[in-house]
Amino acid sequence: MKKKIITAVLGICLTTTAFGGIMQSQALSLGSLLGSAAKIGGVGVVINKFGPQIDSFLNKILKQNNLSTEYTTKVVPIISVGTKGYIGAAQVTGPASSIEQVEAVAQVEASFNGMIRVKGLVPVDSTNPVGASRVQGVGVSAIIDLKI
Repeated sequence: MKKKIITAVLGICLTTTAFGGIMQSQALSLGSLLGSAAKIGGVGVVINKFGPQIDSFLNKILKQNNLSTEYTTKVVPIISVGTKGYIGAAQVTGPASSIEQVEAVAQVEASFNGMIRVKGLVPVDSTNPVGASRVQGVGVSAIIDLKI
């Protein structure tokens, strides 16, 4: 199972790197935009296909380190916006009825005087950050990032 997840993530990374390299010969901003879109779509595909396996893998890691939970967990997409953009996945944990409502994790970044970086991680009920609402009673227990 671990090999399948690693293979899928590496495949997405190689595909998006190759796609981004081809697009650089076009306009730089268009290439960056399309390369980022390909990575976002790739992460979505990986989460849709391997989300339960990634969730199980994360639960095993947390359990091995005496950090497991009795609550329900789920892996959802995460998109962060700030000084740099990142995409990835987050594992959320909470009561089953609340976890069912979570569609994504919104990550908001800010810096203070260039010395302190702050991240807010908020489980939300939509994959569209505009108009998404926080899902109460749910927390983030793990993050998987890819730099875009």
